Amino acid sequence: MTISNTIALLDTNVLVYAADEASPFHRRSRDLRNRGLNGQISLCICPQVLIEFFAIITDPRRVENPREPKEAIEEMEKYLLSKNIIKIHPKEDTLHRTIYLLKKYNLKRQRVFDAQLVATMLSNSVKRIYTFNQEDFSKFEEIEVFTP
Repeated sequence: MTISNTIALLDTNVLVYAADEASPFHRRSRDLRNRGLNGQISLCICPQVLIEFFAIITDPRRVENPREPKEAIEEMEKYLLSKNIIKIHPKEDTLHRTIYLLKKYNLKRQRVFDAQLVATMLSNSVKRIYTFNQEDFSKFEEIEVFTP
């Protein structure tokens, strides 16, 4: 399945801020997410984003008001069950693309996760991402980066 280049991936921080009412980015994130859930705009997610979301939103060191695991899972299921949020997955070429990006941009340490996310996007013909970590993704010439 080829996905239109107008679709955009929601980065983990957008999901976290949409769920965290204490965040100064809550309203912008929630509004963007809701537009996707309502089918007003084309948004997608991937397993990595949902797994990172769970790890962050349940960790009191990372968010002011952590969620109980049950609540976090319910939030994850909201995305999984949505007919309007497209789910993309790593493909056979994703690891090769990840390695290519690591080499091309000389990435180290935790940046491997950004490279894997971008590789998953590219494997699914997704060229846009919504994130509040614009600096993390601006290096990747292959995609467009938007702040909600």
